Amino acid sequence: MSTWTALLTAAVAAIAAATVVGPARAQTSAGPSAPAPTFVADVAPILHRHCITCHRSGEMAPMALITYADARPWATSIRAQVAQRRMPPWFADPAVGHFRSTLRLADADVATITRWVDSGAKRGEGPEPQPPPTTPGWRIGKPDLELQMAEPFNVPAQGLVDYQYIRIPTNLKEDRWIQAIEIHPTDRRAVHHLRVFALAPGENVQAKCPGEVCGDLEPPLASYGENIGSVTVGTQPIVFPPGTAKLLKAGSVLTLHTHYVTTGTAVADRTRLGFIFAKTAPRIALKTASLAQEQFAIPPGAANYPVQAALEFKTDGQLWSLGPHTHVRGKSWRFDLVSPRGERTPLLLIPRYDFNWQMYYDFAEPVPFTAGSRLEAIAAFDNSVQNKANPDPRATVRWGEQTKDEMMFASVTYSTGTPAAPRPKAK
Repeated sequence: MSTWTALLTAAVAAIAAATVVGPARAQTSAGPSAPAPTFVADVAPILHRHCITCHRSGEMAPMALITYADARPWATSIRAQVAQRRMPPWFADPAVGHFRSTLRLADADVATITRWVDSGAKRGEGPEPQPPPTTPGWRIGKPDLELQMAEPFNVPAQGLVDYQYIRIPTNLKEDRWIQAIEIHPTDRRAVHHLRVFALAPGENVQAKCPGEVCGDLEPPLASYGENIGSVTVGTQPIVFPPGTAKLLKAGSVLTLHTHYVTTGTAVADRTRLGFIFAKTAPRIALKTASLAQEQFAIPPGAANYPVQAALEFKTDGQLWSLGPHTHVRGKSWRFDLVSPRGERTPLLLIPRYDFNWQMYYDFAEPVPFTAGSRLEAIAAFDNSVQNKANPDPRATVRWGEQTKDEMMFASVTYSTGTPAAPRPKAK
């Protein structure tokens, strides 16, 4: 047995063990005489910080959680969801890696919500706190460039919809650096996920090994250019860290790689895109590689079937984020960075993957790597009858675009070279 195969077996076993745990028990330091939390004083600030980006009018969540009247009917459900760490959706094992903008609630917040519900879910005295202001239309602010599909795509009320590849010319006369990108489907319920690719005139990115990254890359979409952004259930607008940006070359044509889903109501979608550009060239140019393993066959009934993929970096650089993706049989993920000397650094462990929440995990600090380093990934799949989302546990499952098929894919955001230190501020 090879070292990698042995690690694969051990990792899948460890991930499987990590999933067989009970709901998290909220810990609290509040003594028996501590006053019961109220919505006005204690719970509303938690919901406003962590929940209302989705739980408000016009977003994906089925109900708002802004006011006491919104939240009170759902109090018992809220307690169960936060205690079981199902909401807010954040699936990274806190013992592995450090991430920017984590959605995971602090233990103290879980304890506060639990005590609030257990003590009767009272409103409390005084006016309710106001939620943070939201910007109508664009959460990133007024875009420097707005683009929209030329014609609507009609999503039927029922049935399967083939993936759509919709092109939008940028008509840019000069290169620009993307600081933020926001993607607005007409009805987010009808778009499970949408990825935006950019291809410059004369650009050819179909090579298996384009020079900086080699290995298990995603060949079917390479001809559309680099992945510059995406939107899916629960994601927020993409805002790159200060001093970083993605290059959008003059004359680029965008391709919207769109997975539409039916909702019971016909929808005419004309997705809009908004870009904010950096005023000057960044210190660090961000890029995205698409790790993918298409050669697999998940046997019928397999409850913990592993699939592996790896990328090798040909230059020094840094890792900035990982965005894993499987379909409804996806069970867990693990990512490790392996140095040329064989030193292994765990980066991200997702013991309980959820198809309904496709998330990006942005590192709190970029992870450096040297030329010859490998990013190794393992995804496990549950094709058994115990998987309630499994459409057919009798099927042998292979790579495919529809939800009944499977994917083993991850977006990997990286930069190359050693970035120059920021200039000291003038006194």
